[in-house]
Parts: sequence; structure tokens; C-alpha cells
Amino acid sequence: MITSDKNKIIKDIIKLKQKKEREKMGKFYIEGERIIDEIPSHINVETYIFSENFYNKLLDKNKYSNTPKIIVSDTVFKKISDTINPQGIMAICNIPKNSIENIKIKENNFFVILDRISDPGNMGTIIRTAEALGVDAIFLSKGCVDLYNDKVIRATMGSIFHTNIVESCDINNLIDYLKNNNINIICTHLEGAKAPYEIDLKKSLAILIGNEANGVLDEYKNKSDELVKIPMVGNVESMNASISSAIIFYEVLSQRLKR
Repeated sequence: MITSDKNKIIKDIIKLKQKKEREKMGKFYIEGERIIDEIPSHINVETYIFSENFYNKLLDKNKYSNTPKIIVSDTVFKKISDTINPQGIMAICNIPKNSIENIKIKENNFFVILDRISDPGNMGTIIRTAEALGVDAIFLSKGCVDLYNDKVIRATMGSIFHTNIVESCDINNLIDYLKNNNINIICTHLEGAKAPYEIDLKKSLAILIGNEANGVLDEYKNKSDELVKIPMVGNVESMNASISSAIIFYEVLSQRLKR
């Protein structure tokens, strides 16, 4: 059992709190029994980390027997944890590789493109909502918050494992690729002349969601097929990116269920 936070293993785990270290090592960590139990087979779990208290209370000690395990003191676990009241279980995983070419193009695709979404809570909530409402894949621009940020992972509530997500996309090239495959680009924008329910969302499309403060870049807007704006009656200029996404995603699903 590891009892010192000066141990090299512990130091390496702490490094994974930084994006540059996650990218360098090709690893990320997940905390909490529920979300760890949702890890699918295509995600390689390198190691499980248990606090002494959690491991002692674990009824089925064979549950995680196929993967190396490390037990640390409760004090050390609190130092590596990002939560106020840690559950006592953590998984160190390899970052999966995904690419645009691996995403299946089919009839009535429903894609989402996120342009420089910066808030971890927004990112996680959009991913969770996307899974719930039938999105086939999500493409992230190079300026988005890191997908493996601990706050993003927690906000997805496990949806990060059940959704096709491609990181660090060149959005100009992506838009060209999608349009060449007969996929309409629907851009959320304050200049939009139509509401979501005024557009045919049953055909193959990609919804483009912009940065919380600055919206979608003009170069992407200008390449889009439609600009859409959510109608509002209150004295509000715009809504939270995750709320706006949910409204539009639901309209896509609603139209497709009625066809």
C-alpha cells in the first residue's frame, strides 16, 4: 500500500490533472464507482487506484481482477482526488484515438460541431444531451476545452463513453468533408432568420454550436447552409450554450420521430 504522496506513481497521477501531461502520456483518469463501471471494452484501463477504506469495504474483490490495482492510504487518495468527498476509486485509462474518417456516413446522419466551447460544464452537458437525443458523432474544434478535463468527464455522467467524439478538428476541412457527403451545416447564430422548427431537420445535418462569448467564427458561418436562431420573448440576448443545444437537438429528434 502506498502511504506517501512523494511516490513516483502518485506524482504521475497528479500530473494527469494537467492537459499537457495527459497529452504527453496519452492517459486520463476517472473517479467514482458508477462512471468507472460504465467504461466500455474499447477503452483500455491501465490501472485501478483504490483508497484503503474503499478496498477494505469492497465486497467483490474479483470485480476488477483483470487489471493491475494499486491501494493507497485514504490521505494519499484525497490528495490525488479532484472531489471534496472522494469515493475511493479511480481508473487510469489510455486516451482512445478517433478520426473523422472513422465516423460512418449514412442516411439521415445527425452530427454536432462544437466551435471553441470553453466551459467544462457546458461541454459535458452538451455531450450528455447529444447522447440522449440521438446524435451520431460530435466534432470538437482545436480551441475547445480538453475532453478529458475531470469536470468535463463528470458532467457527461458517462456519456463520454457512449458517444463518438473526434477532437482537435480543422473545422473548415470538416465542413467541406461533410458537405461533400451531402450533409447540411446548420449554424446557430444571432443573425439566423429561421427558428429550428422552420427548418427541415430530418435530412442529414450537422449542428454547429459556437463559443459561449463570441459565437461561431464568421468563416464557418459563411460556409453554412442555414443560420438558425432560437426565438425568445424575454429581455435576453442569448442563452447558455448547453441549453441552446438541448433545444435544437430536441427539435431534430422531434421532427424525425414524426416523419
